[in-house]
Amino acid sequence: MTLRWRAWILALTFGSLSLPASAYDVAPKPLTIEARNVPFSTGEEARNTVGKLVHRGTLRLTSPDGDFGGLSGLIVSADGTRFLAITDASHWVTGKLSYRDGRLSGASGIEIGPLIGPDGAALSGKMGDAEGLGGALDGDVYVSFEGRHRIWRYDYAGDGMRGHATVVATPAELQGAPSNKGLEGITLLNDGRLLALTESYLDGAGNIRGWVLKEGAEAVPVLLKERPPFDLTDVRQLANGDVLTLERRFSTVGGVGFQMRRIPSPAFTAGEVLDGEVIADAGMNFMIDNMEGLSVRAAANGETLLYIVSDDNFNTPLQQTLLMMFELKN
Repeated sequence: MTLRWRAWILALTFGSLSLPASAYDVAPKPLTIEARNVPFSTGEEARNTVGKLVHRGTLRLTSPDGDFGGLSGLIVSADGTRFLAITDASHWVTGKLSYRDGRLSGASGIEIGPLIGPDGAALSGKMGDAEGLGGALDGDVYVSFEGRHRIWRYDYAGDGMRGHATVVATPAELQGAPSNKGLEGITLLNDGRLLALTESYLDGAGNIRGWVLKEGAEAVPVLLKERPPFDLTDVRQLANGDVLTLERRFSTVGGVGFQMRRIPSPAFTAGEVLDGEVIADAGMNFMIDNMEGLSVRAAANGETLLYIVSDDNFNTPLQQTLLMMFELKN
């Protein structure tokens, strides 16, 4: 979700907001990204941990390109040197990452280009309100969309961002989701199936709806226990089978915040309600924003590293694009 209701409030106060026009040409273009290190804690007492996360660097990303912004999904390569992101205004973003003394220290752009549909046409604006991104840079990647609820698969290893989409079958129940409460977090599971969770499309018991999908098989409905006031924004599976959720909250009183849950090795059986320990809960005493995208990788020394990116809603200077790295403590 793009926090439209928040944008409306801000628009009434600071003037109308608009999204940049997206190119209809399918060709990607070079992208310049400027990265600046920012502190993690905003309080007088410097902190480098929140719950079971150890901070390993935060970058504020900016670009002169008007199509850059609204990052809502993220994949970092297995070696940590490259990243792929999607925007909620129909674009791919690629870039490089650099490190110093085990900390995230720099980022640079490679290309930015429009998402291409199954018909070969480039998407623009909210035609491609991309929210979830799963898979791997050396294989297929999957993109979920709000508005018109759907999932598309791309042969990223073969075609990069120039490839056409293939439609992934989704259950009929998905079409009952509210326009801006649809598939927010998707991830490729260790067994090759796809886990797709909505932001806050609730069942009768107040649980968040989701599905486990596999080509040629019937979708398996699963549920995520809701923890108000948080809404789901992304999900990833660890090598040992545990699942991490990234969740976001916002209020005019409490500001923005995010939490993460660790769900022990779900069985993903029909009707299973997923829930687990809250391993991090960060509020306005940390330098955070509208945190939406999550990526996980294993470092050469065995550490589990997490990357979280924020969606600025194309609402600068009131919001910002932050890329954060953490070590997950077991």
